[in-house]
Amino acid sequence: MVRKPWAFTLVVMVVVLATTSTQEASAYSPEHPDVVRMIDRGIAFLRSQEKEHGHHEEGAKMLKAYAIYKVNHEPDDPLVREGVAAAVAYIEKQTKAKSVDHYMSYAGAFAMLLLIDVDPIKHRSAIERMSRYYLGLQKPHGGFGYPNGPEGDNSQNQYAVLSMWSLRKAGFEVPPEIMERLAIYLLQTQDPSGMWGYFGIIGNRGLVKQERTRLSLTSACAGSLLIAGDFFDFYKDRARRKQKIDNDSGLPPALAIHDEKSEQSAAAVKTSQLKPPMIETAVGRSMNFYNKTAFKFSNFPNSLGFYYYALYAHERFMSFVENSRGEYENEPAWYNQGVEDLKRHQDPDGGFGGAAARKAGMSPHLSPSENTAFAVLFLIRSTKKAIGQLSTGTMQGGYGLPKSTKGMQTKGGQLIDAPKAGSVGGMLDLLEQGGDDVDDKAIYDSLILSKDPQERADQLKRLKRMVKGGPYKTRRAAARMLGQSSDMDIVPTLIFALTDPDKTVQREARNGLRFVSRRFEGFGLPDDPTPKQVDAAVKAWKEWYLLSNPSYLFLDEG
Repeated sequence: MVRKPWAFTLVVMVVVLATTSTQEASAYSPEHPDVVRMIDRGIAFLRSQEKEHGHHEEGAKMLKAYAIYKVNHEPDDPLVREGVAAAVAYIEKQTKAKSVDHYMSYAGAFAMLLLIDVDPIKHRSAIERMSRYYLGLQKPHGGFGYPNGPEGDNSQNQYAVLSMWSLRKAGFEVPPEIMERLAIYLLQTQDPSGMWGYFGIIGNRGLVKQERTRLSLTSACAGSLLIAGDFFDFYKDRARRKQKIDNDSGLPPALAIHDEKSEQSAAAVKTSQLKPPMIETAVGRSMNFYNKTAFKFSNFPNSLGFYYYALYAHERFMSFVENSRGEYENEPAWYNQGVEDLKRHQDPDGGFGGAAARKAGMSPHLSPSENTAFAVLFLIRSTKKAIGQLSTGTMQGGYGLPKSTKGMQTKGGQLIDAPKAGSVGGMLDLLEQGGDDVDDKAIYDSLILSKDPQERADQLKRLKRMVKGGPYKTRRAAARMLGQSSDMDIVPTLIFALTDPDKTVQREARNGLRFVSRRFEGFGLPDDPTPKQVDAAVKAWKEWYLLSNPSYLFLDEG
């Protein structure tokens, strides 16, 4: 094989960068023990702050619930339920009010984001009402802002863009011209330095100097442009090339990236005035700026009041940079820097934006609960996870949901008719209740996964849940059935099952991973492994899976 010069240069660059990063800071990912402890302490702090809601009570409840749900994905969590109730009530109140809430661009966005994440089917009507109301507030120049002024506010524009992207990915209809006008506004209001300010100033010819430019707004706006590019499918070919590279390495073909776009979406891409080079040029200016001034705490002014809010904007920006390039890094330098900064500023009670922040010179404008929620969203790499979920089929329905969802359920991200009761469903019911009255032979004879894709997806979802809890017989049967499915998305659940305290469950998970991966020797886990051998196998399987799905995060397994 002839080694190409540019390939050798790239390898050298990667080695140099990796060495430099190691020297400057530890290598972190959301599953690093230190990061997991920070997240756990942050969530515990949020749970302790029942009466502390910040300057906008409803919005703070929604933000808190959003961060907690992103960590545990438990819709029945009391604080998640409280946030969902606040979101529904806020939508009901605001869509009927005679005046617009001063903080609508923030609270309205988080109301939609939370309901989309928790249950877009149940809350479809509320989401659609808020979407129509919210998007109708776009100003003539294309930006969004406070209701009592004509200016576009770039702090608020980022949430308008994020809302539209999330709505579209979840199957709701979003007029593409609204996203296009907002993206063009952002392009017109960039400072020549590559930064952005609060209130955009549109020049007559080209870019003009902006006022009150900030690191936080630069990340927010550059990230918003990349989100708009993803909205218009500018980067899907790069994702396909990435997929081809992965499959050429011998990974199973089941990893095909779902790419089902509606005719309406395709037409919007063709007719849009927004083009990839426009976004790449603007984002390139910002990247050049960050090459000179790194996004880290020491480069922020001491009086900064929105540092944690800014961190979440930067995570969003860098995650969409990865998405636009089709290249992913598990322990990027910018994330390592953010984790190091946050480690120094977390209070003993687990919160952020309190005594430790003030001691470091900050004057936080948001409440400790709000600051902690934003810090948690950064630490778990919330945007990277959302890109992976929403771009690979979590919600696959295309534009628009059915006119009526009565009697329907969600399976594999699609609305379908409620399944008919049958032997498989009945056996799953018994297993979910413990399975004590069912012998093993009956279990394995009855649990034959459906050939219908939607019904099969529902069965797999139930089996995944069983692996993570319940009696050993239930966990063992679920692990065996998952291992027979050959579906790649069950791999993280089986990796988690390797850590089960019951050896038979461990063996079923190991055998399932070998079958799904076609690596029939696996990674050497014996029938009666030691804890060190389990840890080594878990690490090896995670590394293998991340080769095929680099944007996946293992934080929630278990």
